[in-house]
Amino acid sequence: MLTEIILNNQEWSLIRDFIYKTTGLYFSDDKKSYIQKRLKIARDNLGITDFWEYLKRIETDKSAFNKLLELITTNETYFFRDIPQLDMFSKYVLPELLNRKANKGDFRLKIWSAGCSTGEEPYTIAIILKERLEYFDDWDIEILGTDISERVLKLAQDAVYMSRSLKDVPEYIKLRYFEYNASDKMYKLKEEIKRMVTFRYLNLYDDSKMKLMRNFDIIFCRNVLIYFDEESRKRVVEYFYDALNPGGYIFLGHSESILRITKAFEIVYFDSNIAFRKPMN
Repeated sequence: MLTEIILNNQEWSLIRDFIYKTTGLYFSDDKKSYIQKRLKIARDNLGITDFWEYLKRIETDKSAFNKLLELITTNETYFFRDIPQLDMFSKYVLPELLNRKANKGDFRLKIWSAGCSTGEEPYTIAIILKERLEYFDDWDIEILGTDISERVLKLAQDAVYMSRSLKDVPEYIKLRYFEYNASDKMYKLKEEIKRMVTFRYLNLYDDSKMKLMRNFDIIFCRNVLIYFDEESRKRVVEYFYDALNPGGYIFLGHSESILRITKAFEIVYFDSNIAFRKPMN
């Protein structure tokens, strides 16, 4: 077992700045102890004791860097997270958007779950669409889940979950869309929902890849921007703005205010609910 890691100021600045410039994830000085502990695990796993050797490794080895990212980012998520927001999406935003598109003869719906973790969010969206769309088969639906962790993307594709991931799922939804395995007490998502979602590795700070993300009607990026500083948030939200079709909607986490990041989106009121939409023109 390697000895405890204590980074000096230079080492801390180098590791923090490399993470930041590569991903946009920002860790303040009060996170130093947290990062040191996870850095120790990452170095233990590689058998590397020298800081400079490890820094060079993550600078040149994408897999090693991804392993570090998996250790320093949290992936807590569950199905039907933030039910009030999902109710607004289901009852107001979705009907408005679908009616507008159908009136133009456009029956394509493209949704992006950015920072999808183990897949609960995009699969929740798929279930809502399956439940809410009266003429489901008339629509060409594309739901994309992206994340910076290849490990969680593999888990998302497997779509097997512990009971705590389904703590907010209505019982009839469990019965309709999940298969329960009593031997391991796990829930497996049924194929009719799994096949609605595709998953892809994506770094939200990768300029060349983000510029290829286009023609989305809805973007969910919930509880992701909390890991970014102000400058990074603005950059990522600008990418999202460009990725949306005119009239497309964006959903952030309940603690993330888009008005503090940009004034580019218009506010749309649905009774007492507020949604944010890219202007029509």
